[in-house]
Amino acid sequence: MLHAEERVCREDLKQVGLPGRPALARLLTLMRAAPETHLGLADVVRLAGEAGLPETPAGLARKLQTLADHGLLGRLPNTMAEQVFDTVPQPHAHLLYEATRQCVDLHVSAETLISIIRQALAGRADDVDIVIHFRASRAPEPPAAEARQSAETPG
Repeated sequence: MLHAEERVCREDLKQVGLPGRPALARLLTLMRAAPETHLGLADVVRLAGEAGLPETPAGLARKLQTLADHGLLGRLPNTMAEQVFDTVPQPHAHLLYEATRQCVDLHVSAETLISIIRQALAGRADDVDIVIHFRASRAPEPPAAEARQSAETPG
């Protein structure tokens, strides 16, 4: 079964212009088969070790960056020092629970997302931080300094 998935991963690599190298395809296959969709480097090092992939942490970090740069992995905006990669690269929202270090995918409509945000703010506004992450390929122009200042200054 993993051989078929690895073939799919090799095709995905070729579609984004990367050579279908066995090590990169195997890493992507391992990540997609992992029970958790949000993985830090330590998680990936553990997965690679369990699967017998002969990779150093630095080599794995480079491969993760390459996969994310080509859209095969997502990058999770987070407040932790370690970057977290998402095996579901399509845009979607997340809830991050700091106390439990849990990350929950939200594949919901914009209306439902706004409703979830309203509920969170109504219940615990002082405990909620909201981060809006604009992806580089679709980011709007940041507001001019004057517009930012007027938005920040009540009045």
